[in-house]
Amino acid sequence: MTTILQLEGVGRRFGGLQALSDVTFSVSEGEVVGLVGPNGAGKSTMFEVISGNIAPSTGRIRFFGKDITKLRPDIRRRAGIARTFQKVRLFDSLTVEQNIAVAAMQCLPDRRRLDEEVRSVLARLRLTRQASLRPPEVTLADRKKVEIGRAIAGGCKLLMLDEALSGLTRDEADELVEEILAINRDHGLTIVVVEHVMPVVVAMAQRLIVLKTGMLIADGPPPEVARDPVVIEAYLGTRAHGLS
Repeated sequence: MTTILQLEGVGRRFGGLQALSDVTFSVSEGEVVGLVGPNGAGKSTMFEVISGNIAPSTGRIRFFGKDITKLRPDIRRRAGIARTFQKVRLFDSLTVEQNIAVAAMQCLPDRRRLDEEVRSVLARLRLTRQASLRPPEVTLADRKKVEIGRAIAGGCKLLMLDEALSGLTRDEADELVEEILAINRDHGLTIVVVEHVMPVVVAMAQRLIVLKTGMLIADGPPPEVARDPVVIEAYLGTRAHGLS
């Protein structure tokens, strides 16, 4: 299986705070990986470092074997790395369709290919009927779909979802999980998920990577990670028994 993302000894310091410490792991093409840990574990910093918004203090990041440690975020985006944010960030003055088109333009300058891609993304996320509406006119669940649509439009190879299900009802969350997994299954998209609702992460992910105070303390299948005493003590507690 092809390794799509590889982190080698990645660390990040903010003044006297060590947010990440010597983190090493890899993600294979087509995997769905859950990145979990208690508040302050370094999950958001990890996303920022991988997407290029923050430079690591130490270590190296490779994407399909190429060293991208010093590349700008826009170059990484065109290479296929895309992410969503905890708080939805859309252009409220543009329609749903236009929001997705603006993102796709970064990777698909050809207008015909661009139009085809936007229509495809709208269909995949069941947003075709909302295409002419603006973000304030649609539900929070649909706004989150639009943000995912912007991320995957234009040839995304690695999708990083930062609490994409927060604020949704159970039915909305279940529907969005179904659509995310369909994108992975039908298009082979590699996905890394940060999510605090553990049953949801376990239902989605084939692997769990666990961080604590910036250090990687476990990496493996959910049932195996759930039985790890270090993980139980650090984060999962008695809830761990519900993962196996």
